[in-house]
Amino acid sequence: MVRYSDPEEHPELGEEPSRSRMSPAQRLARRRERNAALTGTEAIEGAREVALRKLDARACARGELERAITERGFSPEIASEVLDRLEAVGLVDDRAFAAALVRDRFSTSGRTGQALVQDLRRHGLSSAVVEEAMSQVDREDELSRARELVAHRLRSVAGVDRDQAFRRLTSILARKGYSPGVCSTVVTEALSAREE
Repeated sequence: MVRYSDPEEHPELGEEPSRSRMSPAQRLARRRERNAALTGTEAIEGAREVALRKLDARACARGELERAITERGFSPEIASEVLDRLEAVGLVDDRAFAAALVRDRFSTSGRTGQALVQDLRRHGLSSAVVEEAMSQVDREDELSRARELVAHRLRSVAGVDRDQAFRRLTSILARKGYSPGVCSTVVTEALSAREE
């Protein structure tokens, strides 16, 4: 295993200045130089260590892991080789990651539609994987979840006139990615029921 902060493993890079005198940016630049100088098995082990540390904290998409490895100075070829091995053993699976992310974000925060697609793309997932993951949520699920969100927020607009309440509630749903049709339908239903 490669230890990034141990200057004795790479004496060819020169004497290590005192850590207290180095800024975080300098330490990161030094680490990148060391990683770029690694070859063969050492480079693969170092890149794998970066990937496994990220995976130890939370599940990640392949694109995120590739970005993390290359940002630390490893070549894209090394990153690809390491990630191919991790995929082969099942530690990296973009489809499972995307499906779990959609289920989690939809059930906990109520995100859907374009807002959820943007979340998935931020993780570096391909369009095909995003589309497959988004197919888990159908219109009935969206309507049901939107009704729950509006019912929860209805108390916050208790003393507000109907037009202002409509705008507030639809904007809440729109920020979460619901279509204008769903927003209008659900909020109109909720406000009509409140008035009755």
